[in-house]
Amino acid sequence: MSNLYNRGVSKAQRVFGRWALKGGPVRRRVYYRFVSEAFGREEAAVDAGITAYKATLGTGRELFTLRRNTHMLEKGLTMRPRRDEFALNYIGATVGAFAKVHQPGSTTPIGVDESVWMRAVLTEYFEATAGSSNPKIERLRATFRGLPAAEPVQVSIATGPHHPAPPLPTISIDDLQTLATNRRSVRWFNEQPVERAIVDRAIAVAAESPTACNRQPYRYEIFDDPESVGKVASIPMGTAGYAQQLTGMVVIIGDLSAFFDERDRHLIYIDSCLSAMGLIYGLETQGVGSCCINWPDMPDRDKAMAELLGLKSYERVVMLVAYGYTDPTGLVPYSAKRDLDAIRTFRSLPA
Repeated sequence: MSNLYNRGVSKAQRVFGRWALKGGPVRRRVYYRFVSEAFGREEAAVDAGITAYKATLGTGRELFTLRRNTHMLEKGLTMRPRRDEFALNYIGATVGAFAKVHQPGSTTPIGVDESVWMRAVLTEYFEATAGSSNPKIERLRATFRGLPAAEPVQVSIATGPHHPAPPLPTISIDDLQTLATNRRSVRWFNEQPVERAIVDRAIAVAAESPTACNRQPYRYEIFDDPESVGKVASIPMGTAGYAQQLTGMVVIIGDLSAFFDERDRHLIYIDSCLSAMGLIYGLETQGVGSCCINWPDMPDRDKAMAELLGLKSYERVVMLVAYGYTDPTGLVPYSAKRDLDAIRTFRSLPA
């Protein structure tokens, strides 16, 4: 009965969808307001994310705010010429959040590297603004220096603004081209499990990918026991015929509570996918094959995955990646790519 109902709803949506798309903006608004829930679910997730973001402010849990603000301070410190007064509209919130996150007894899960980076950038900021007589900066400088003592931090390539490191001579464009060309989506794996240390090395590569204002609004959930892999692999489309022999599955989850405004709603997809390619290359260079699994926005599957993983209302699945040691007897698609001239254009705009 449920399947009949779902098929009826799906057919009605197709009919009304054709009616809406053949009309103008009024028809489309009617369709997406009363028939299709696709954008409505996105709106709900974005709204939940903004609400969750605001709920962290002033609580000592505002890591996304602290990452963003520290990154903006760091960008300000790289400007030429360096100004002796900047960031007045957010330095107070930054120092306050830093103090709360680092207060004794805080349970906010901040990493050591992040903590050192934040302290180094704030130290450099107050040194750079030493020539300013702005009372706000002076007051916050005193507040920062009065925080519980930590080991002195020297700004370096590992902690704050620094000169760019030269490209590593051991990594040539030919090597990178070979890696990209030889890498193919693998769907047939042998039964040997992939060591978790190998997966972690690949995720460490992925974590170095750029994100908007360094907020890193995603996480990876890894499944490597057969029962769990089977449950996860049964939900997305595109796994029929080979899901039964997958040995590892990654679910990349975007976190909309990283953002204070709906303008940033697409960043979970952009930032997660930038990082996903690092994951895939990190696996490939260690002899582990992978296959990206598309995650179209389908209400029933979205709900099923959210319930299976226990996702919050502001978390959305971005994509899945199957991984494992390749079965040498299996075949992989060649998937010819478009010519360079078809995807690249050098342009100059009129003066």
